[in-house]
Amino acid sequence: MVVVKAVRPAISCSSSGFDGGQLVPLHKVSFVNLTLPASLLSVRLSSRNNAKLSLVQSTKESSTASTNDRAAVFSGENLHQIATNGKATNIVWHKSSVGKVHWQEVLQQRGCVIWITGLSGSGKSNLACALCQALYSRGKLAYILDGDNVRHGLNRDLSFEAEDRAENIRRIGEVAKLFADAGIICIASVISPYRKDRDACRSLLPEGDFIEVLLVLMIRMNHP
Repeated sequence: MVVVKAVRPAISCSSSGFDGGQLVPLHKVSFVNLTLPASLLSVRLSSRNNAKLSLVQSTKESSTASTNDRAAVFSGENLHQIATNGKATNIVWHKSSVGKVHWQEVLQQRGCVIWITGLSGSGKSNLACALCQALYSRGKLAYILDGDNVRHGLNRDLSFEAEDRAENIRRIGEVAKLFADAGIICIASVISPYRKDRDACRSLLPEGDFIEVLLVLMIRMNHP
């Protein structure tokens, strides 16, 4: 037996109870919280309007949607897990049916991150631009995440203190991962002297999809 914990704003059902696998027509936009025993791993519903069903199994929560008169089956195998990540709570990762592999097929290239690091003035931005131009001339889709450029928008709230520098790199790494997931070649040119920060960005991607380039500024001294 499933216990209805809360309803918002209304729900119309064809029966007084909910059983695993039972067809439950929802005639209005509705939201209902259910507590499912471990033995009940599936609920089937159909809706004429948009509907959202939030399922709670033991201590694990999930949510999903059914739209346009299409019946949806929710089971223990496809429940989305509501999680807490950092300061973000009650969040759900929604996986798209179109992923990195599909975009790589469309673009005919491998999505990856080329991470160019080095001291200020070592030529990171120049190399990133030259590489992007070369890829463009070969019909490849690439995008540059330049450390200074990113501070004009996404990271404009960050200073150059140690803690903010680390956060600057973390954000660039997360954005670079999104580009790679879309099958794009992302070129990140940023001062990132600490290996732990670079390794944290590397860990976001599959092995081989993070290519690190270290530029060393060479100064030649001409003696008389």
